[in-house]
Amino acid sequence: MSGRGILRIALFAMSFLALSAYAFPVPQQAKPVNTKMATASQTTSGKIAAVAADSFSLEVNKGANAETMQFQTDENTKIKGKLAVGAIASVEYRTDSDGRNIATTVVVESNG
Repeated sequence: MSGRGILRIALFAMSFLALSAYAFPVPQQAKPVNTKMATASQTTSGKIAAVAADSFSLEVNKGANAETMQFQTDENTKIKGKLAVGAIASVEYRTDSDGRNIATTVVVESNG
């Protein structure tokens, strides 16, 4: 083979290798993990101030001050007793990524 023939084969081989590298798509970077995660379970207790179909509020004493906390309920919420205004209740809850308190377990202890 002549020098030109070897040069042509070498150029063809290099072209083939270069083009084959573009034949496979570049892998996409993994999507970032959502940093807004629900918090671990917390508990509180107090007097029920209001009740709605899918939520209720609880008056909670924080030291010398009273604070009203809102809780959402869903099909996974376990409620022991009857939610009624004025009843004393203990709530186990988690805070979701939107800052809402989601009640996981509610135990109504007494009717005030």
